[in-house]
Amino acid sequence: MIANSVTRWSRRIGLAAAMAAAAVPSWAATDAQGGGGGGLPQLDATTYPTQIFWLIVSFILLYVIMSKVAIPRISDVLEERQERIEDDIETADRLRGEAEAVKAEYEKAVADARSEAHALVRKAMDEIAASHATAEAEAAKKTAETTKAAEARIAEQRTEALESLKSVASEAAAEATVKLTGIKVSDAKVGKAVEAAMQGGA
Repeated sequence: MIANSVTRWSRRIGLAAAMAAAAVPSWAATDAQGGGGGGLPQLDATTYPTQIFWLIVSFILLYVIMSKVAIPRISDVLEERQERIEDDIETADRLRGEAEAVKAEYEKAVADARSEAHALVRKAMDEIAASHATAEAEAAKKTAETTKAAEARIAEQRTEALESLKSVASEAAAEATVKLTGIKVSDAKVGKAVEAAMQGGA
C-alpha cells in the first residue's frame, strides 16, 4: 500500500516537473532572441533539440532528487505513520484484553462475595436455630424440674395434711367414744380405727 502510494505521487510529480522543464528552455530562447515573438515557442521546430536536451536534463535531475530525497522521506513518513497506527491498534487490543481481564476478575469477586454472603446467612440461621433449640430444651428441662419439685411439694403437703387430719380425727373419735359410751379407748386403737376408716374411704 505504501509503495503504490509513493509510486503514484512520484509519477504525478515527475509529470509536473517534465512540463515545467519543457517550458523553461522555451522561455530562455525567447528572451535570447529579443523577446516578444508572436508565436508559441513550444511549436518552433528550431528549438526542439534544445527543449529535448533541457527536458532530459531536468527530468534526470528531478528524478534523482525525487528518488534520493523526496520519495525516501515520504516513504519514511508513511512507514512511521503505518507503524504508529499498528502500535495504536496493538495498544487498543492490549487494553481491551486487560479490560476484559479486569471485568472477569470483578465478576468473579462479585460472585465470590455473593456466595460468601449466602454462606454467612445460612450459618447465622443455623446458629439461631441451634440457639432456639437449646433454649427450648433448657426451658423444657427447667419446666420438668419445676413440675417435679411442685409435685414433690404437693405430695409432701398432702402427706402432712393427711397426718394432721388423722391426728385430729383420732382425737375427735376418742372424745366422741368417751361421750357416747363413757369408755376411754386407747390412742393406738383409736388411731387404727381412724386409719382403717380413712383407707376404706379412699
